[in-house]
Amino acid sequence: MLARVGALPLAGLLLSGTPASAQVDIIFSRTGSGARAAGMANAFIAISDDGTAASWNPAGLGQLRKPELSLVSTTSEVRYRAEGFRTRDDLSIFTPLETSYRDTYPDFASLAAPVTLWGKPVTFQAAWRTLYALDYRENVSTTREPQVPEAPPPLRIDTNADVHGSVDLVSLAGAVKLTSHLALGGSYNLWLGDWIEERAVAETPLAPPGPSSFVAVTQENRVRGDNLSLGLMLTYPRWSVGLLHQSPLRSDFTGRFATVTTAATAPPPQDIEGRLLFPRSFGVGGAWRPAPLWTVALDLTADEWREAVLDTNVTGEINLLDGLPPDRTSTRNTISVNAGAEHLFVREGFVIPLRFGAAYEPQGWRSPYTRDPVDFVMLALGTGYNTNSLKFDAGFQMRWANYLSAGNFSIPSNSPLPVAVGERSTREWRLKLSVIVRLTDTDKLRDVVRKVF
Repeated sequence: MLARVGALPLAGLLLSGTPASAQVDIIFSRTGSGARAAGMANAFIAISDDGTAASWNPAGLGQLRKPELSLVSTTSEVRYRAEGFRTRDDLSIFTPLETSYRDTYPDFASLAAPVTLWGKPVTFQAAWRTLYALDYRENVSTTREPQVPEAPPPLRIDTNADVHGSVDLVSLAGAVKLTSHLALGGSYNLWLGDWIEERAVAETPLAPPGPSSFVAVTQENRVRGDNLSLGLMLTYPRWSVGLLHQSPLRSDFTGRFATVTTAATAPPPQDIEGRLLFPRSFGVGGAWRPAPLWTVALDLTADEWREAVLDTNVTGEINLLDGLPPDRTSTRNTISVNAGAEHLFVREGFVIPLRFGAAYEPQGWRSPYTRDPVDFVMLALGTGYNTNSLKFDAGFQMRWANYLSAGNFSIPSNSPLPVAVGERSTREWRLKLSVIVRLTDTDKLRDVVRKVF
């Protein structure tokens, strides 16, 4: 099975019998939203000048001069492949397996309103966005094939897994333009996570044929917590600099899991209670305008994934990504690099942008057995149709990673070591569509408000 780590890996750990089977299927980088940023490979910390600004750098809201309504959607397809897996004793191999799924979901919605307070431009924003779309589907089969006479007999292993739900953020943000060049901003983010994980593994002997063994785990999960994002921006005609700090998330975690198995006895359903600590993150970005219609940008983002902790009555205190105690975790801290560019083609009454970029996005998770890094590479392309009152943008991204991993393909055993080692590959494409409506006639809006109230 392509054992996986979702936003929380608990059900995968319970079923696999060892954290070493975990695999990344969610890119944990906490990027913001918006198709314009997506087309520039997420290099947006030092730009952040539209209705999606608070999801990148809340200080960027200080650049807005008119109210803006923003809507974003995401369509993605993810494909995983596992091949070359051999048992640790080299007695058996596992046939290659592959799974893929596609998903479309609303990504972001916000309303930003600039006002003047105490002689300073101030912008407020209310927003909702999906930070992690936990929609995963897997239906795969592999066969353990003996390579030498003393190897165990052949065995077919069927896995079916589904995850439904999301981790969403509801945010209230604000920014003030202290001077013509300096802006400060912040946002309060309420985390709302609800998802269900279902996983089943069946083993069927092939030589000689025999009855199947079966085990399935269902787990309901719930996260409630909050954190802060703080930002700073320096803007000049030719260049700008942005700084971002995302504070740690401290949240409650509750859940319930149940097991069904062909074994003589199955453990009773169990309630899970505990806490989740999601680490802080730091970002710095720079943007340069070498010509009036060109912008190039570069972002560096550091995440302290070794500080990601899940502590429950079932697991005890473990690292969120690999399920090991914090003093023995193989998880690493990471620095992501995102670079992008934008060129504007100006026509009468509208602008057509062309955007492109590339990124290096290492993930904190590593297999505790192989310790091979999971490093995603991403290429991006985007365009749009922008007027003074309407912005429509599209951004397309391709990501991929290859790495050595260890995993348990079979029903859990009591062994602390993984069953097999091999290569996994992940391929993902993602399409983001944004619509931003700028309310240019604010006098008319004020008139309507007066008549209503």
